[in-house]
Amino acid sequence: MTWLRDWSHGEETAVRVLCLPPAGAAAHVYRSWAGLLPREIGVVAVELPGHGSRLGEPLPTTMEAVLGPLCEEASALTDRPLAVFGHSMGATLGAELCRAMRRETGRTPQMLIAAACEAPRALPRKDYTPWLTGQGTLDFLTRMGGTPRELLANDEYLDMILPVLRADLTLLAGPRPEDDRPLDCPVRVYLGEHDTGVQPHRAAAWEAESNGDHAVHTFPAGHFFVQERTHDVLARLRADLTPLLHGPPVAVPQT
Repeated sequence: MTWLRDWSHGEETAVRVLCLPPAGAAAHVYRSWAGLLPREIGVVAVELPGHGSRLGEPLPTTMEAVLGPLCEEASALTDRPLAVFGHSMGATLGAELCRAMRRETGRTPQMLIAAACEAPRALPRKDYTPWLTGQGTLDFLTRMGGTPRELLANDEYLDMILPVLRADLTLLAGPRPEDDRPLDCPVRVYLGEHDTGVQPHRAAAWEAESNGDHAVHTFPAGHFFVQERTHDVLARLRADLTPLLHGPPVAVPQT
């Protein structure tokens, strides 16, 4: 697989979690989850072009460039119950991926978990354009927190990360598919109590994107609570996945 990194445990996997990283990050931020979650929960992460192990590839700057090929690979994961987990930009992409899979395959993942992200279809739409200049992207990186001060002062690091981050923000600022129907699945929203980049009333708009089964969980940290409170987040994730683990058996096609 080109777009996916699969760290699940083969036939032991009862449910998969497809993880999408935040802007500027790569699939490896979820690598440790495979050893922290029960083996029946398979961890698969998205590696976008130009990120992580795909650094030599052109960076995508439109959602259209991502959704088609990602949907094709992600659809192969639906032989078992599938939850989509996205952090920040990853949550926006995750919601659009769920819609794309519904359009292309007629099958929606069984759950979307949106972390540290306002509902992408909330109106008025969030404006990313102030962050698309060189200084604007640096301001965004500083505002979000999570980056050590010494790295923010390291020109070599900034030369590496800022083009990736700017491409991701350009993608978020650009057009999205016209399909704005609610998702055919539950939505769980994870928020950082001290995350100044996410407005609670706009995060609450995720309810309108769900199938009516919607819940919000808050963690005592900032925008990067997924990394800062990993064990708490994974405990919550295990609890939210319980219905998928213990629901009716899913038939696996024979090859």
